[in-house]
Amino acid sequence: MTHVDHRLTENFLAFADGAKAVVATAMVACDASMTKAEVAISVHGDYKHQGVAWELLRHIARYASAQGVEVLESIESRENHDAIELEREQGFVAMTYPDDPTLILIRKELSGSK
Repeated sequence: MTHVDHRLTENFLAFADGAKAVVATAMVACDASMTKAEVAISVHGDYKHQGVAWELLRHIARYASAQGVEVLESIESRENHDAIELEREQGFVAMTYPDDPTLILIRKELSGSK
């Protein structure tokens, strides 16, 4: 998830009102068939618990659905309770991550896909 090509991958930045600094970033990376994608979000510590990640995840889900993606996934540390709860609130389902008990696979079936 380091290369943005604006077809299979896209990156979104969030800025605070009037701020010149980035307060969050979100990336979506689709598989070659554009049916499954992974999302990763990072929020600056000073802006956590202010709804930034919530809105970025909603935006990514809408964007992915509009691109025809059917499944959106995220890989989380089991210790990242805030992210897991946020994703569950938005309809994602948590499941065991294969071969690594320290991780959780978070998955959501998207509606409105092509």
